[in-house]
Amino acid sequence: MKALVKVGKGQLNVQDRQRPTLEENEILIKVSHCGVCGSDLHAAHHAKGYEFVPKEIILGHELSGTVVEVHPASSNEYLLNTHVVVEPGVICSQCEQCRQGRQNICSNIQCLGLHFDGGMAEYVKVNAASVHLIPENLPFKIAALAEPLSVALHAVEKVSNDITGKKVLVQGCGIIGFFVAIAAKNAGAFVTVLGLRRDRSVRLSAIEKFDIAVEIVEDPLEKRNDADIVFECSGSSLAAQQGISRLKKGGSFVVVALYEQDVALPLNVMVRGEINLLPSYGYYSNDFEKAFNLLVSYKEQFAAIVAVYPLLNGAQAFEDARKQKVLKSMIAM
Repeated sequence: MKALVKVGKGQLNVQDRQRPTLEENEILIKVSHCGVCGSDLHAAHHAKGYEFVPKEIILGHELSGTVVEVHPASSNEYLLNTHVVVEPGVICSQCEQCRQGRQNICSNIQCLGLHFDGGMAEYVKVNAASVHLIPENLPFKIAALAEPLSVALHAVEKVSNDITGKKVLVQGCGIIGFFVAIAAKNAGAFVTVLGLRRDRSVRLSAIEKFDIAVEIVEDPLEKRNDADIVFECSGSSLAAQQGISRLKKGGSFVVVALYEQDVALPLNVMVRGEINLLPSYGYYSNDFEKAFNLLVSYKEQFAAIVAVYPLLNGAQAFEDARKQKVLKSMIAM
């Protein structure tokens, strides 16, 4: 089979690889589409925090495809020929977090495409329990967005009891910030997305098409502290620090991004204002079903934000994503 392999820092080559051999409870998926995630970009360039990623690996965990083989000793025949997306985290089911139902922060979690070979290949094997059936009316290209959308929905769920009618500021206009903004608006919030001037032509213009307000960091406007909730999705240490100043007292600061540098938060301001600090990581399994519902509702609009590249041009998909020439790059097998 053909696969896009990270072979060195920033180096991606298409190689011939052996088709995966199944073990019990595993299924083989013929991959249709696989998104390029921010973590894929970091892993491809050996960024800080991604030292654990093997130096040669097939990346990719945002994938959709068709189940074409099941292990003969399993009872998974019902999955044959079904269309699925994959929940890429592999959990231990034994640690305290797993026993409490918080599998997203499993102490021993590993991720498809980061710890072991992933979905940027013609075929990938996964545990049968990790797939979600795609609704019949959802194309593969759109279904592959379910994983990053689940991240956003999980973050918005952190404040779901106190978001309707509230002023929300989303810092960062990559795909996660984009999805957080849509999920928050869908939950009844008044949303503004904060981005840089260079984000205007691709990222912020796409957000405006969803009737969501945007704000440019460099514009000399008064930066008021009137937000009820700030979602920090930028990954910028400076933005994380400054985002606290945009909140009114008693507000909530939801941290969704990961950072390559340490973040100095203004703790005195947070204490005196009783600012709620809410980290959000990954998702729960039921977030995928919520994601499907939203994808079905907006499938035509979401189709417009996806730039699809053939597998042979997979390296270009990474390069365009890194240079922010597209909002969401995706590789078609």
